[in-house]
Amino acid sequence: MKQGYFKVIENEKLCENVYKMRLLGDVSGITNAGQFINVKIDGVYLRRPISVCDLDENSVTIIYKVVGKGTEILSNLKEGALDVLTGLGNGYDLSLSGSEPLLIGGGVGVPPMYLLAKRLISENKKVTVVLGFNKKEEVFFEEEFKKLGANVIVTTVDGSYGVKGFVTDAITNLNYTYFYTCGPEPMLKAIYNTVKTSGEFSFEERMGCGFGACMGCSCKTLYGNKRICKDGPVLKKEEIIWEK
Repeated sequence: MKQGYFKVIENEKLCENVYKMRLLGDVSGITNAGQFINVKIDGVYLRRPISVCDLDENSVTIIYKVVGKGTEILSNLKEGALDVLTGLGNGYDLSLSGSEPLLIGGGVGVPPMYLLAKRLISENKKVTVVLGFNKKEEVFFEEEFKKLGANVIVTTVDGSYGVKGFVTDAITNLNYTYFYTCGPEPMLKAIYNTVKTSGEFSFEERMGCGFGACMGCSCKTLYGNKRICKDGPVLKKEEIIWEK
């Protein structure tokens, strides 16, 4: 984990309540797709954990949804610096992907799929990405994934764009060697009951510290209690215990 100040160099609205922010600073602590950063926002007590969407030598890109006071403040920033913790979480294991990995993102679970897709494609993997949204107005990053060279399938619950229904409706007949996913828990549960291979789930969880000290995001797994922020947010399919 590293702490530092990052300069806001881009903060644009992508679609309804969803923004993309690019931050300039020391990104050396971020090594894996699926990790997250923890952003301190003036006027709110807890930092806001946000997954890493993209990365280059000196900047990190995040995509976030305005859901409360903290993210609303964030959406109005056009310049300045933010106190950021980087290199948090474990990230995805690319070595298990096989030749045809399947990536499934729902809503704000889409962003971490981008860096993951970029790195898998750089290893000459045949990547399929399924993106799930409620309606056409919420769709983002479809073209960005296509530019990477991924096969992209978009689903909308209301059928206003792409495949009508949920991400599980789109993956039923697909062939893949391994899967990676991130999104709301109901979606993750549905995927767990649908997939045909092993894979990895990234959980969205409210956090206190973001680095394992407060134990506020602990969950039960087959191998004992794990902290989503420190031991996750990525858990393998075989270790997950769903709470009833």
